[in-house]
Amino acid sequence: MYPITYEADFNPTPSRATTFFRILLSIPWLIVSIFWGILFMFTHLFAWIAIIILGRYPEWLFDFNSGVIRFGTRLTAWFYLQTDEWPPFGLSDDDNYPIRLKIAPRAELQSRLKALFRPILLIPYWFVLIPLAYIHYAIGMLAWLVIVFRGYMPEGIHNTLTFVNGLYARVSGYAAFLTDDYPPVGVEKANSAAGGVVPPPPPPPAAPAGL
Repeated sequence: MYPITYEADFNPTPSRATTFFRILLSIPWLIVSIFWGILFMFTHLFAWIAIIILGRYPEWLFDFNSGVIRFGTRLTAWFYLQTDEWPPFGLSDDDNYPIRLKIAPRAELQSRLKALFRPILLIPYWFVLIPLAYIHYAIGMLAWLVIVFRGYMPEGIHNTLTFVNGLYARVSGYAAFLTDDYPPVGVEKANSAAGGVVPPPPPPPAAPAGL
């Protein structure tokens, strides 16, 4: 399993009101994201230097940078209507929140060369993520229109958002040196039940007596 996994619980009946005003409601989180983002610019650079020199990720830097990626992932998913629940302002993990980003514990040693050339290794993904950003926006607009005018979230749109948001999360984590493993495409599955549990298939019917 990849060290960074994205999970999103499906809510088929989100609020029309909070969906309609989502951009306005997001202003406090956008202000907080600027604060975290400014700090992340420095801690990301410190992590890069530390890995190149020491060959390992200082634990306090790993925890902070993991939290910033987690915060950004939850905010993005909420902004793009995958959940109605207000995202936490903090950086810690929350298993009860409908959007969860699971990050494996810090590795004791990391590749100096992979860290040094991380910007170059990310170049192929730029060719994927730039056009994907326009698709992401279009999907978000479609979700907004359907929820506001029809009152429900189509599961197909939710699954597509899970695919895109999960890919963003893995690439962001890789760019932040949280793992040396190159991010794959499409490893997670959306939870089709609101509680995140998919019921098992019914058992086969019993054979008639006497056969």
